[in-house]
Amino acid sequence: MQLPRTQLKPRKLVGLVAGAGLLLTTLLGAAPVQAADSASPAVGSTEQRVGAHAEAGVLANSPGISPAAERVRYVSGNNYSCPTGRLCARVWDPTRNTYKVFDLYYCKTYSLSYWGGRGGFYNYQTDGTAAKFYNSRGAVVHTSIARSTANSGWNWDPIWKIKNC
Repeated sequence: MQLPRTQLKPRKLVGLVAGAGLLLTTLLGAAPVQAADSASPAVGSTEQRVGAHAEAGVLANSPGISPAAERVRYVSGNNYSCPTGRLCARVWDPTRNTYKVFDLYYCKTYSLSYWGGRGGFYNYQTDGTAAKFYNSRGAVVHTSIARSTANSGWNWDPIWKIKNC
């Protein structure tokens, strides 16, 4: 039996709305939980379940930086080298249970993702070069004049960006 054309439109509309609702529900149900600070993981960051949070289903994220650092490496402890002309920032990486060091050479403003807790930095840039550390509102929290250092007492929690020059 063929229905009149005027009766097909509401049925198609109901079907489209129902299909869109089902698709949206499926997509939202599969979306990953985002960190409260809404920072996106940097390119190449890793995620894995670690420690006591693994039982609760919380993912640990590897700290990242954007744009990319000149070099990224892993070190254990407070002693690590920093080449001349660089600002080297050290932060704990819970996915590897060691410190991750980012060597910053090019004069840029670097956005940090998943940085927190204790760490440090070596400012081995040209003498007198000022590196600035910014909070979430864009205010300068700390200025480091080369050649200066901050060891394990340094707290990355309030720092969201670094401008190394």
